[in-house]
Amino acid sequence: MPEQPTLIDRLLKSAQSRYAPDIGDWNPSRQVDSHMRIAADGRWFHMGTEIKRQEMAMLFAALLRREGEEHFLVTPVEKAFIEVEDTPFLIVDFEAEGEGQGMRLVVQTNLEEWVPIKSPGQLFMKPLAEEEEGGCPCADIRDGLLGRFTRAAHFRLADILVEKAGWLGVWSYGNFYSLERDT
Repeated sequence: MPEQPTLIDRLLKSAQSRYAPDIGDWNPSRQVDSHMRIAADGRWFHMGTEIKRQEMAMLFAALLRREGEEHFLVTPVEKAFIEVEDTPFLIVDFEAEGEGQGMRLVVQTNLEEWVPIKSPGQLFMKPLAEEEEGGCPCADIRDGLLGRFTRAAHFRLADILVEKAGWLGVWSYGNFYSLERDT
């Protein structure tokens, strides 16, 4: 009898079936302002009005690209600046399977994307403001576009921390991700 796919395998397969254009090859010369903003709480706005349809935000997110510290919505014809207050995505949940170095971790964004944590440095602690201590776990969702763990997901993540060489963190796909701020 064939082996049944795990929950993580099923989540990643469903995520791959979504339409997402390959915007990496799009290099339009025309640049405009989208008059859009992604608030720190993950809500999307256009000209000050909240975009309430999740499907619209998901569509725009598929066209999102980061260049340096700026974010753009990219089409083959133009790229439109979009203000991002903190990170473009929130990580609202995750699934973890396995133990130790064999653990696999996938995170879910507020726009229903499931992303495996596989690459070195993909999961890290983002420092808070200079006057504050501590940090918040973040992950590179794709091509430098970051997702910040919500408070609830952060607390769940704390439940699976392990120690390696004096550092607390998590394993995923054979990589260890320290979740302590390196001071």
